[in-house]
Amino acid sequence: RAKIVKFRRKMATTYGRQVSTLVQHRSERSPSVSSERTLRAIGRVGQAVNLAVERFVTVGETIADDNPEIKQDMYEACKEARAAGSSIERLCEITATDPLGYPPPDGPLSDRSAMIRAARALLSSVTRVLLLADIVVVKQLLLAKDRVARSLCRMEQVANFTEFVKAFSVFGAEMVELAHVTGDRQADLKEERRRAQMAAARQVLERSTMMLLTSSKTCLRHPECPDSRENRDTVFCQMRRAMDLIHYVVKDGVLETVAERLSPRGGGQVDWDSERASAFTSLKHFSRLVELSRPQVTETTPKVIGNSEIVEEAPAPRELTRSSSVRDRRIDGQRTKNRTYASLERELLPPASRSAEAAMLGLSSVLVPETRDQLLAALDKVVEKTQDFTDSAYTTHEHRENILLLCDRAKLELNQLLRIAVNTEPFISNTTEIDGAIESVQSAGQDLSQQLVLAVSDQVTELAHVIKAGIDVVNSLRNIALNQELDRLQECADRFHDYIDHILEVCKLLRHIALSETLQVQAKFMEINLKIYAPQVITAARALSAHPTSKIAKENLEVFVDMWQWLASDVSTVSKEIIEMAQAQTKPDKTEYLSLPRPGKHGTTSKPLKPTRLDQEEQEKIAKAGLEMKMLTNEMDAETDKWNGASDENNDIVKRAKNMSSMAFSMYQFTKGEGTLRTTQDLFTQAEYFAEEANRLYKVVRQFSYQVPAGQPKKELLENVDKVPTFVQTLQFTVKDPTVGKAATFVKVDHVIQETKNLMNVINKVVTTCFDCANKYKLDFSGLSGRAAAGTSRDDEGGSEC
Repeated sequence: RAKIVKFRRKMATTYGRQVSTLVQHRSERSPSVSSERTLRAIGRVGQAVNLAVERFVTVGETIADDNPEIKQDMYEACKEARAAGSSIERLCEITATDPLGYPPPDGPLSDRSAMIRAARALLSSVTRVLLLADIVVVKQLLLAKDRVARSLCRMEQVANFTEFVKAFSVFGAEMVELAHVTGDRQADLKEERRRAQMAAARQVLERSTMMLLTSSKTCLRHPECPDSRENRDTVFCQMRRAMDLIHYVVKDGVLETVAERLSPRGGGQVDWDSERASAFTSLKHFSRLVELSRPQVTETTPKVIGNSEIVEEAPAPRELTRSSSVRDRRIDGQRTKNRTYASLERELLPPASRSAEAAMLGLSSVLVPETRDQLLAALDKVVEKTQDFTDSAYTTHEHRENILLLCDRAKLELNQLLRIAVNTEPFISNTTEIDGAIESVQSAGQDLSQQLVLAVSDQVTELAHVIKAGIDVVNSLRNIALNQELDRLQECADRFHDYIDHILEVCKLLRHIALSETLQVQAKFMEINLKIYAPQVITAARALSAHPTSKIAKENLEVFVDMWQWLASDVSTVSKEIIEMAQAQTKPDKTEYLSLPRPGKHGTTSKPLKPTRLDQEEQEKIAKAGLEMKMLTNEMDAETDKWNGASDENNDIVKRAKNMSSMAFSMYQFTKGEGTLRTTQDLFTQAEYFAEEANRLYKVVRQFSYQVPAGQPKKELLENVDKVPTFVQTLQFTVKDPTVGKAATFVKVDHVIQETKNLMNVINKVVTTCFDCANKYKLDFSGLSGRAAAGTSRDDEGGSEC
């Protein structure tokens, strides 16, 4: 599997780049004779492609030998890939052996069609090999999962410690293998939701392993205790659910048979993906339907019906303007002239044709009855989801009233829109009132979103106190159980269950306002794990109270308490991320004039995305560049330490260099998820300051260069310092480059780190050269500052002799 993954990436780069070069060469060849060097390069590219294909299919055939069920298909795909690779090499040899750079008149390269056909054949066969190899990977993962499931069954049936130790040893080895293959599969998954689900399942298995050990040992030591058996059975059940989730995620990308789709197992999708039906998802769907229901304004063109010349409307851009504007009055005047003809045409057409005419204006136009039904159903779904907020016992009365009022307002605005649409249907060309009604509906939806976030924010504010109180209760359970104080234990259990209910309610509401699929999945599985594992802390405490002298029962309670603390920490972290993202998304924008296009429409730029943090995978990708930057900061610090005789107050070179070293080090800490720079926007701001500081240092060094006598040291100094403005400008352009999406933002972060590193490297050379010049010529730095440099505008050639 490792070989096929490696070759998958290698073929994606090697094959794509080299074959594209060959095709491009055929399409861009000029009538002039190709150079001998180019011809040799083409021949080498063809050989390289064929060699890569040969290595690739060798691995594929090895996989086929180990898996008889795909052997025939794999061998056929490898044969096709090998033939396509040989064809590409042959075509390249024909071109390379032509002394004039032209193919034979009737040869296969008389145009690029032969190369394109060979490239397509290679792409098709390689893709088929990869798909077959992926089937093998999926099969191996499911087999590893099944082996773990069988080990769980064996451990559940053991009757003594000796059998349990053997079974757990086998289980541990199989769990390591499962963790390895699921980790690789998680990295290969493309869909964000599936990656998050796989991560949640792997986390449950990892954390549950220790509880499985202690709960099983407690159950074996005290088989008569129902509480210890409940602990063990709960852990077994939760681990099996996690493996079922792994199975679902893996099978989601594989075609299933009809029998499998019709089996009861196929109904699991509703359960696993239930977090999609959230309040924010429903609001987003409703908002999109409202926006799509906006009818398109049409321009009129003559059309003949019978003996009359009728005006037919053709699509034209809609303008968001107020009806009182000059532009509206001009457009309305033009529409009024044509309205008579449009009304006449509608009278001549049957009712069915009128509906078809409205549908022609837009399949989702509010003028279409089906769209009105969809809007009403979507709003009903939104109101249904808000019931979780209004029914929550922890939602304040004020928030509950505001949510209900905003739901009523959304219904009224939608009814107003539908009434205007019905009244405007005879005059389809006049959509000004519909536009205003749509904006009102969208505004009501936005206000409702903000209110939902406010309601959850208030509960999250109290969440820290609830979690702390729950931890205090859990910490006191140990002593209460050891002292066998059953009344106090029941009292603590009641309080702890109240805290759990509160946290579960907050988790449910957090899932409703989570904007990313990863956060939705995390909130859902936090709620599930808390609901299952948190009450087991009380159960473990009861088992300890029944056997206060049992060391294994005490250890079992400690493990369940640790699990509770892990889950509480997860709730705190995820709730903070969800609230921050939701508040940034629902933050009210500044008032917009209706005469201006909305952001993202008519070619305007969209709003910048919220600053984000790098996840663990992104930190690993950028770690090398960050480490190189740290090494440069160490070099800078070493250089500035050499200037023992010049303090920061008297020497701006030292001061600026130390400032830049400090900034670069904070950017290095950002690549590790540490330090004061928390978000990508913090990094970009720091890079801007870094560029400004480099510009100030450039001015200071230019002033210092006037004191350096002509010679090789000065020439070297000027060569290095003149590179600074170019790198500064490149860094500034990189920082100001707009991005949309998480992937583009990470690419921008990578480029900013690289450009900062390049600039830092030049600054190191400049500082080193300045120090060498100062020592060689015994130059004085007193009074040397950026302010003086700013006032000096003469060029080096005019101010000194070189």
